[in-house]
Amino acid sequence: MLYLEMLMGQYSNEGPTTLFAHYVPAFQGLGWAMALICFTVAIYYCVVVAWCFLYFFAIISGETVVWSRCDNVWNDVYCIETEAMKKCKQRDPSKPIAFNGSCIASAIEGLKTPYDQYFTNVMTKRSSGIEHYGGINWSTLLALAIIWIFVGLILLKGYVYLGKAAYVFSVAPFAIVFVVFWRAITLDGAIFGVYYYFGTPDFYTLLHHETWTEALMQVCFNLNVGYGGIIVVASYNRRKNNCYKDAWVVVIATFVMNIFGGVVVFASLGYISKQLNKPINGIVSSGLSIAFVAYLEAMQAMPYSSVWSMFFFAMLFLLGFGSVMVSAETICTCIYDEWPSTRSFKWVIAFFCSAIHLFFGIIMTTESGFYWFTLLDEFSGSTSLCLIVSMEAFMLMHIFGHVHVYEIINEIFGERSGSILSMLGPHSRLWEICWKFFIPAMGLMHVLFTVIRKDPKVEDYMRREDFPLWALAVGRCLRLLPLLPVLVFFIVNVIRWRRKKMSLKTLFFQPVQTPRDSRSDQKDISSNKSGESGRLPP
Repeated sequence: MLYLEMLMGQYSNEGPTTLFAHYVPAFQGLGWAMALICFTVAIYYCVVVAWCFLYFFAIISGETVVWSRCDNVWNDVYCIETEAMKKCKQRDPSKPIAFNGSCIASAIEGLKTPYDQYFTNVMTKRSSGIEHYGGINWSTLLALAIIWIFVGLILLKGYVYLGKAAYVFSVAPFAIVFVVFWRAITLDGAIFGVYYYFGTPDFYTLLHHETWTEALMQVCFNLNVGYGGIIVVASYNRRKNNCYKDAWVVVIATFVMNIFGGVVVFASLGYISKQLNKPINGIVSSGLSIAFVAYLEAMQAMPYSSVWSMFFFAMLFLLGFGSVMVSAETICTCIYDEWPSTRSFKWVIAFFCSAIHLFFGIIMTTESGFYWFTLLDEFSGSTSLCLIVSMEAFMLMHIFGHVHVYEIINEIFGERSGSILSMLGPHSRLWEICWKFFIPAMGLMHVLFTVIRKDPKVEDYMRREDFPLWALAVGRCLRLLPLLPVLVFFIVNVIRWRRKKMSLKTLFFQPVQTPRDSRSDQKDISSNKSGESGRLPP
């Protein structure tokens, strides 16, 4: 799907809304569904970026000493320090657990490190439930506002500046993770974490549909498939650009980054496991805890711990900020392409996009914000995303037609050669089989698995707390919301076609015509995006 989205975006020089409107008008809403998913995901994902931003500046200001102790006002008796654990081990190996000023033999449920309590009680200021809003965490709100202001400024400057920023936000994290990797694997106990990561596969989990559901969602998120961002970015390529090679580069780079990042994280977990005398699977309760708790504690044991921690959160911030920028650019592109006259008011669109994201993100800066974050993370873009990807593949291969898709491939890459290597090249029929059968089937299976999936729970400080029924109802509405534009635009276009007395066949297929100019060939790519030169003839 990554290759297919790059191919269609590069050939048409358009964003997802006008791309689908020109090729298959009946599915014009598919592009707006992608934009809506980008909108909802960016709202809560930017909060994670804000937390990284706050951690980064806390490290610079020397706050690492504070969150490594248990004598702060936000700590309680369940807080345990690493140094106290070491003293207990030295004093009596049979009682290695430090609790409330004494040494005990076995761990008590609810024991947390000061890093965990800092994230829970200071960074998120978590209330007792989603219905208890409490006050606003002003530091998080300020960080969120600063991030969206910078996003608005980059959007205002256009895609040229976004492309330049992408060099930093894409390359720098790779350099950082490779540097941190070599330090993480030298930690005491790191080998246990790495072995847990690679050497203890649990094949029984492959029988659980939740495993495949989460894997599919993670692949779509990592590669940005189904969000419309790939189509937007590829629309700036020259028409003869080798997008097939680009797709492989993205996949391989993402794979390598995930492997190295996983080793860094699990090496850190192995260190903590040895220090706390607890199994790795009992250390943290969620993915956020790994990033904001486990890794931070592991880095504290390193020489120059502040430097390593600063690198880590800088990497997370750069990766997150880059994703938020692409999401915001996708939304703006959909607006510009649908209503070209809005390009004259680009500053209004850019800052309105940032402001509306900030407005809806305010609720996640309250004391109940973590619960809202979990709700959106669980429901936004899950079922709808995979269904949209399935519809996209089905529409392009079965309605628009695989013959026309391969005509586009031949125009970009030339005719297929007769060599054996061509079986794995851009013309390979393997991709056709995946696009026509596997991807639609996997998307529909994901929808089925999601329907029978258990209701989510919030990873709370000392317990797992169910969402109230009204919150689950809101979540289910969010799950289906992105699909609404597909139905709305289908009905609207049917009415338009009937009023114009046009054949409904043209609603499902438009003649393929080569776009006249590539966006990258325009003199001012940042100010003259699409317009008439980047559009397909009606």
